Formats: sequence, structure tokens, C-alpha cells
Amino acid sequence: MNQWVRFLVLVALAACGVVIVALAFGRHNADLMAPLNLVLFVVAILVYLLPTGLAIYRDCKSTAWITVVNVLLGWTIFGWFVALGWAAAGKIRRSGQTVIPPPTHLVRGQ
Repeated sequence: MNQWVRFLVLVALAACGVVIVALAFGRHNADLMAPLNLVLFVVAILVYLLPTGLAIYRDCKSTAWITVVNVLLGWTIFGWFVALGWAAAGKIRRSGQTVIPPPTHLVRGQ
């Protein structure tokens, strides 16, 4: 159910964007493009910071370094792919607790 709600929200946003663009082309008014430009700018920033978000989500050991590479070298595309690969394949932190399975005993005679 949650996936359908997300899908419907994305479809509604896309429909609003199409309507805004259609109105702007129909009237030749640049003011109507401002909301769409803002949405596109926010989407571009989110895509640019995708490696940092992935590193935070995966709780990588080197999240700070991934963020530095992403922010400083991400504009080179190569740096962005390096940061994305590092975030996807980097070592993750393990919790201090280890789960020890209960001992198993063989039952004979059954």
C-alpha cells in the first residue's frame, strides 16, 4: 500500500509539472516556469548528493570521506561515480553485539 501512495504522489507531481510547462509555453510567460525550475534544482541537488545519502543509509565506516569526495569532486562526474561506488561497496560498521546461537543437542533414540 505504501508503494502505491508513493507512486501516486510522483505521478501527481509529474502531472503538475506538465501542466506548468504547458501553461508557460502557451502564454510565453517565464514566471510560470519558476516552480518547475525550483523542483528541477532540488532534484539535481538530491541526485548530486546520492552517494552521501547512500553512505549514511548503509552506515559506512568512511562516510565522512565519501561526503568530502562527493561534495568536492562530484562535479567531475568521475568523482561522483567514485563516491557512489565507494558508498555502495564500502565497509559498514558492525554493532558491538554479537548473537550467539543456542547450543544444539542431538537427541538419540527417536
